[in-house]
Amino acid sequence: MSGPEKNDPTLHQLIDEAVEDLMKLSDAELMAELAEEGADPEAEAQAARNAVAAGIARGGRARLVAARTAVDRDRTARVVRSPLPAAMRASILERFANDDAKLKSRLTMAARNGEGITEQEIDSILADLRELGLIDDEGNPIER
Repeated sequence: MSGPEKNDPTLHQLIDEAVEDLMKLSDAELMAELAEEGADPEAEAQAARNAVAAGIARGGRARLVAARTAVDRDRTARVVRSPLPAAMRASILERFANDDAKLKSRLTMAARNGEGITEQEIDSILADLRELGLIDDEGNPIER
């Protein structure tokens, strides 16, 4: 349905009544009615299965589009976030590393083959901490 038929209460009532009448029929009555109209019951059943499958697929595609839009919106929100000064980001990370031996060991120069942590790695770890709800956008700890 499209256009004015979509919101026509009379049409909706007619459809509801037709469906109700069909639901009241026994299998034998339904088969007799189909035979009377010259319809092939198996072909009609397959057409109904196809219509249901197509509806499910359309719904799945719509949910996928909505999910992709939400992910894109989230990515954009992360990119737009104003960055904290490098020294502040490093101190926030150091504060968490002091409380987490595993994180601290991953950040040591020895564990990194003599290479220091990059700005991108700091930003990624801080983004994870934000996503986990451990810090706010300014790097302040969130009490739980």
